[in-house]
Amino acid sequence: MPRLLQRGFLAELDGERTWLHRTGRPARLVSIKDVGTEDWFYSRKGTPGELTLDDAITAFEQDLGKDVAILRRTPPGTSIKPDLAARITVHLVMRTAHLRQTIEQGVNDITNEIESVFTDPTRLGAMMGIDRPMLAPAVTDSIRRAAQELVPVGFPAPLSERLLSFFMREYGDELAAQAVATLKPILPMLFKELVSRVRDSHNAIVAKPLDDHGWVKTLTGFHWTIEAGVDLILPDAVALARETGHSLAPLLFTTAADAELILLPMAHDRVLVGRSDTATGVDLTTYNAQAAASCQDFFVAASRFGAEGLSATIGSGPALALAASITEAVHDAETARRDYDGADLPPAQPRTFALADFSYRVTLHDFGDDVLAQEYAAILQSVVGTLSQDIPLHDLDGVTIAADYDDALAKLDRGNPDLPPVASSALGYGIGAAKPVTVVRDGESKSHLVLAAGIAAAWTSDDAGVRASSLHLLIKMLAGIAHGTRYANVPPFTPDAIGHALHFAVAHAPTGYWSAKQAAFVDPDQGGNYADLVITSLDFARNEIEAARARMADDSDVGEALLIAFDCVSAVVNHVADWLGHRDGLAPDQPFAGDDLATRLAPSGLDHWLALFGRDLAASYGEDGAIDLAVVTTLSRHVERLFWSLGIYCWPEGDDVRCVVSDRPLAPLLLPGIDIRADVPTLAPARANSQLADDGESVLQ
Repeated sequence: MPRLLQRGFLAELDGERTWLHRTGRPARLVSIKDVGTEDWFYSRKGTPGELTLDDAITAFEQDLGKDVAILRRTPPGTSIKPDLAARITVHLVMRTAHLRQTIEQGVNDITNEIESVFTDPTRLGAMMGIDRPMLAPAVTDSIRRAAQELVPVGFPAPLSERLLSFFMREYGDELAAQAVATLKPILPMLFKELVSRVRDSHNAIVAKPLDDHGWVKTLTGFHWTIEAGVDLILPDAVALARETGHSLAPLLFTTAADAELILLPMAHDRVLVGRSDTATGVDLTTYNAQAAASCQDFFVAASRFGAEGLSATIGSGPALALAASITEAVHDAETARRDYDGADLPPAQPRTFALADFSYRVTLHDFGDDVLAQEYAAILQSVVGTLSQDIPLHDLDGVTIAADYDDALAKLDRGNPDLPPVASSALGYGIGAAKPVTVVRDGESKSHLVLAAGIAAAWTSDDAGVRASSLHLLIKMLAGIAHGTRYANVPPFTPDAIGHALHFAVAHAPTGYWSAKQAAFVDPDQGGNYADLVITSLDFARNEIEAARARMADDSDVGEALLIAFDCVSAVVNHVADWLGHRDGLAPDQPFAGDDLATRLAPSGLDHWLALFGRDLAASYGEDGAIDLAVVTTLSRHVERLFWSLGIYCWPEGDDVRCVVSDRPLAPLLLPGIDIRADVPTLAPARANSQLADDGESVLQ
């Protein structure tokens, strides 16, 4: 701190001594030459005859000292030339240790914060966005650039980008841990020279001509006066500024465009005041308190202040400002997300229904008698009556139980002649057992449940396991109907080209997940059946797609294979959603039959995908029960992921979708590093039909 300024704060009758105040220490009477000083603060000792920056500043301040002395003796209320006041203020602020120490502290704090992020896999992964439906912008930008680099070797950029983006999320935890292991020993070396560079930066600022400083131009536009004060202190920040609606802060902690008041104490009883508006009032009653809080290390005064008073607040202002700035900056980096289609869709809120009586009919389609019908109806009423207290079932039209399940589906009265007959959606590895069908009654959509007779018969079985399994199926089907009622007002959305082609393959996964979660308590061991269905459906998909590929006339004849792949993958996705919902409906970490599904999927490289799909399905429902459409609209990416594992690669090309049906499925990835052990073929891509059909009903077989 220059002595030319400290001379206005000399202790009375004590020569060139002033009271030095630091946090946690009693005030000391010291010589002003020992306050805030450091030998060769700006430059190293020069050779004989060499002019150093310290020498230049000393020479400049010989004239500056005369100007400050004049201001110190100027009567209160006197106007000061704006250019003189601006130059004095900016020079004194720029040359203080306060500025350098504040920057050094900030660099240290941000360095520590960066190290904490890049040595914590969880925080690093969150910053990358691997725990959310969309990656962070910096990650997607890097992936986009990498995808462009793969174009010369035969990879279409849209396909590469989709592959890399998905695997960044699928293997995100491992990649974040790997990055931490790599960066941890490097970070100290990266940052060790950073603080030392602050000195050079500060010197460059001070060495600039004053006219080159933006603050000089701004402050020249202020109205400047000398005003009277009482027992004022001189903070190590020297000059303070106030933005509209805020307290005083170090000048360089404020924004020039928003500053309305500048205070630079010239002496214990004089202060140089700059106002952006002459109508701005000046109240110095709280100046000392705000000035002390704005200090980085110390302040000087003509009087001694108690250690528990002003001295105790030293450093609180800069520390809080730095902490807030760093926290905000890191938070922004960790939570930044990329805008994507569907992000502006409002969440679909669950509808609220008052408990009310409702009716439904129970029909035996082709067997039994009235006595058996009443027996089944009593069981159904017990289940429906209990469930309807918690979930909305008043859209249940009825239940048809049939020995010939397919015939009952085909002959069901749907209430609208324009609605086509319904067929079982069961694929070749299973048989249909239960299906909710949309019907129209009195102009309103309802759901009618068709059940195979064997399911109803199992309700009264002597085997407790059989009873539990059949009741579990009934409750899951009823929960699926309730889900449709609960979320009846889902707004429409427009997916991209691939989403349009593939969304219906995953459209019923959220319903399956939610309903399986509701029914899990009935039969925890049902997870084994779900897991077996996942593995069986995958094997079936591989065989069916391979057979369809063998029937292709040429590489462009992809239509049949894609339709088969769509149906097969839709079944796999729905079975996996059932398993995930079942798992999440049980107590955390509760063992259950089938809980080894991830291990069984590992040889196919789908174990990490299973975890990711589970996170996305869970994220589809907010804590308030609302469906997050911003997540749901991206679930078709999981259909793509299964396509890749089956040798099918699709990517958008304008408004169309290009697809390759290959005999080389994407093999499991190996870490460290991403090692694709099977190449994606670079075949001449055929234009695929994006109008893929689905009967729109959930299936359990």
